[in-house]
Amino acid sequence: MGVSRFIEKLFGGETGRNEALLRAYGKLPIYAEYRRLELAPGTPTAFSQWMDAGRLAWVRSPTRSEGGTTRSTRLLIGLPGSREAIVASVWDSRDSLGRVFPFAFFVVCPPEALGADAVERWAAAADVHRSFERLYAQLHALGSGGDFYRLYGKRRIALRPDDLSERVRRLRAEVAGIPAEAWFRGLALDSDVSAGAWFHGLLRRVERWRALGGADADLALSCPLSRGYSYETQTVLWLEWLAGLFPNLGRAAWLVVPMETDRTAPTVHWVLRDLLPDDYQLLTTDDRRYGYVEHLSALPAGESGTPAAEFETPRGSVLDWLKQHLG
Repeated sequence: MGVSRFIEKLFGGETGRNEALLRAYGKLPIYAEYRRLELAPGTPTAFSQWMDAGRLAWVRSPTRSEGGTTRSTRLLIGLPGSREAIVASVWDSRDSLGRVFPFAFFVVCPPEALGADAVERWAAAADVHRSFERLYAQLHALGSGGDFYRLYGKRRIALRPDDLSERVRRLRAEVAGIPAEAWFRGLALDSDVSAGAWFHGLLRRVERWRALGGADADLALSCPLSRGYSYETQTVLWLEWLAGLFPNLGRAAWLVVPMETDRTAPTVHWVLRDLLPDDYQLLTTDDRRYGYVEHLSALPAGESGTPAAEFETPRGSVLDWLKQHLG
């Protein structure tokens, strides 16, 4: 082992303290074979295997619709048995024969390398995602048969922007300014339902979730996003509220968030259990047909009830309202 490599391992892990090695996995139509970039043993290889198993489970699933595709998606996830976080951007792609396959850029790092809490980690991950999206835009420069590995090999990605604290402050300020009424009007719900009925149904859910207990909670939630507000900001909204509901989780929740360019019935998926191969469907346009997650875009049977007067018209900040009534 060279001296520089030894120093990297000693002080900064495999890829350095504040940066990580760019990795990639998936199919692209201009190549016959998979593109595999820096798929080291351990978490990087396990992530590629999860993508393969998940894509296959989705393709074979009865809940896959004709013409279903992988969404352009941002991930901040962990895999069973791993203590590392995976920050990934995933796109719909094809192989050289036109068959549906995903393609991903990703990095692997300790969660604390991104930040001290869930909101800091999401804000840092969102900056990494933007780096991936800029790199993805360079794919058109390759043309047919271009050298993928020469273009992307041995690149390092910064994990935490220098102004992370300011970004977190700004995101929290944006969340605090989202009015409940306007936010609800923009939600992509599965049916026409009043604000009172939907928020009252959320109360019934909260009562059921709390009965699960903190560290024993085993949840996967699909939380609707409102049109007119950034997905990055609304992810903080859900994180802030859900973290308050479960202060003693004992483990991190993982996030599946559509890119801002995807405006079709968006949801953020908040997973508080081990990821399954079938969870890949949450990355697709068939996410609402997926059964291994609780969909907050619909009222659960028997849990809506008759809304109390205080639930009829949400007022003020949606986050303050959620914390006040459902916190």
